[in-house]
Amino acid sequence: MQTEGNAKRKRPKKKGNRFMRNAKGFAKQGIFGRGTHIDDEQFSYFINILDAMKAGFEDVEERVNMANNVFEQTREQEIHLASNQIVSKALESLIGFVDSEQLERYFNTFGDSLRPLCSDRFASHVLQKMLEIAFLRGLGKAAAQEVSDAPTTAKKAKPDAAQIEEEYNLETEFSEDHREKCRQFVVRISKFMLNNLEDFVWDTCASHIMRTAILCLVGMHVPKIAFEKGGAEMAKHRKLYTVPEDWHEVMKEFPQRLEMWPQFVDFPYQEHSSALLGVICLALSVADKSLLKHFGKKILVQSLLKPNEENENDEEKKDTKIEIKDDDEEEKEKEATPTEEKEQSAEKPAEDAPVLPKVFHHQSAVILLETILSVAGAKLLTQLYAMLFSGRVGYLAKQQGTNFAVQRLLQHIKEVTDFEAVFTELQPQVEELLKMGYTGVVSALSAACLRLGAKQAQMIAVLQSSLHVSGGDKEKAKLFFNCLIKLKPSEVLASDESGFVHLHGSLIAQHVLQFNKPIFLVNCILDLPAAQLAQIFNTPNGSHIVDAFMQSKFIGEKSRERLIRQLDGFYVDLAITRHGSRVLEECFKASQEAQQLRIAKELTAKSNMLKGSPFGRLLYAKYRLETYNLSPTQWQASLAKQLEPELPGAKRMPAKTAAEAFKDILS
Repeated sequence: MQTEGNAKRKRPKKKGNRFMRNAKGFAKQGIFGRGTHIDDEQFSYFINILDAMKAGFEDVEERVNMANNVFEQTREQEIHLASNQIVSKALESLIGFVDSEQLERYFNTFGDSLRPLCSDRFASHVLQKMLEIAFLRGLGKAAAQEVSDAPTTAKKAKPDAAQIEEEYNLETEFSEDHREKCRQFVVRISKFMLNNLEDFVWDTCASHIMRTAILCLVGMHVPKIAFEKGGAEMAKHRKLYTVPEDWHEVMKEFPQRLEMWPQFVDFPYQEHSSALLGVICLALSVADKSLLKHFGKKILVQSLLKPNEENENDEEKKDTKIEIKDDDEEEKEKEATPTEEKEQSAEKPAEDAPVLPKVFHHQSAVILLETILSVAGAKLLTQLYAMLFSGRVGYLAKQQGTNFAVQRLLQHIKEVTDFEAVFTELQPQVEELLKMGYTGVVSALSAACLRLGAKQAQMIAVLQSSLHVSGGDKEKAKLFFNCLIKLKPSEVLASDESGFVHLHGSLIAQHVLQFNKPIFLVNCILDLPAAQLAQIFNTPNGSHIVDAFMQSKFIGEKSRERLIRQLDGFYVDLAITRHGSRVLEECFKASQEAQQLRIAKELTAKSNMLKGSPFGRLLYAKYRLETYNLSPTQWQASLAKQLEPELPGAKRMPAKTAAEAFKDILS
């Protein structure tokens, strides 16, 4: 199944430090970056700018001043400098902070030479970044759409380079004239790409600009940052903005024109055209769901379902192969027959592999399929499953290049009947998937059981069977939780004394705890010694199991109280670590008044140890443990009083437990 287009997925390497080191090394040989030639003085200036950016800035104002100074240095030679490798990096990193006059100058200069710049290895990066900045400034903060399902946390993470740049361009007060010019630039570049589709679809540099333009037209912003990771890492920051209605119409012309091309059927099997189709599907999921359904079905029927030509050619070659052998060779073949028969019998399982359509033989096509699965509606998803996956799910889940597509199918499948069919195919393969290390498929399967409310009892049973803890042996059955979080069978677990918690094992445990009947796993957790529980909960992956335990609708209050009591004596050990402190907060939030007093007493008894850790100090201040030392009664009252101003107009309840009183403070 492995073909030229289906190589292993490689992890992206960090390019920033290596790029700077190589640039300085080549400069000693008189090579001042690839692309257009710049002199020694210009190289030194821009390399120093890059060094300063890598060191970081104290505030945004410093970035703005540097950006304006650098862009002023490029006056009258914008295109020449932008076409140099070193200068291109500097301009791309700073263009988001230039003032309106400098940016408009670049709009005009680049606008006069769009065709060569779109295909230039280095200037195209600057043009792509200009398009992104024009999009942000043209729309402004008022156009940003609120994402309701985004996680809201009290503590915000430190903004990265992409977020700082986005915030500056959205919140800075630009004139309406400048905003209008930015909007015109977005439309101008988009229409230029549309009118030159034939030249740019397969162009390495121009195709990236085209993808950015398509996303901009539907209000989807994916930041491009020099020296930073791209792809999935940057897609996490994807945000939606409200755009003018006519922008959507321009965007829809891209798929309408492309689907008329005779080369359309081969698009998924070429890297750049496949990525373009993926971006179009993403954009259509925002702009026009009915067109997405039509476009996705056309890709499926005309392209993804194509038979694999290489397999057909191989079979023809085998059938027509004629060899002329002498007598000596025939005798050798007869002698070697027994060993060959053994080899053939060992290879028999490979013959049982199902015939796969062409899509599963090319990595670019598989990635496109994953994108379509993530945006498709219920009907298109059912068609994708029936035509591509049905009868092949078990085999595809065990292949390195296709198991991610199976995970994506499980994450987005909408019809319960389709999911039950997938589950039936995967159920016999779970143990082998765990052995092979394709644990993400098993995690996606348990998540789908939770999301759709189907096959939950069967999922628990197949996990027990795969981890060898099923049957009548009660002692072995108690090992289910330990085996699950490490994803190791009971025989292997006996020799494993480490505190390691597998990421997917933790996720599966969290899913099972939220199933309708998680009592078996709950009892396995509660039967563990407190020291072992504290060790598990003190790990990055293990700490989140407590979240699921405390928040599950199907775990009783008594079971929660029992777990909280079981951790008595270990709360200080939890409080002084990053992940353990989260566990303590969850337990405190779910505790009754008497248990909260016991936790506070345990923490204050070792307050010096608590204050010696940054995480412990935060908890000490958050729970006002200094007040507890003076008077436990006053401590409870002070927290209750702090709650009252936060609930204006709320009805006063006759009696309130401490857990209810602390709810808003600790959430």
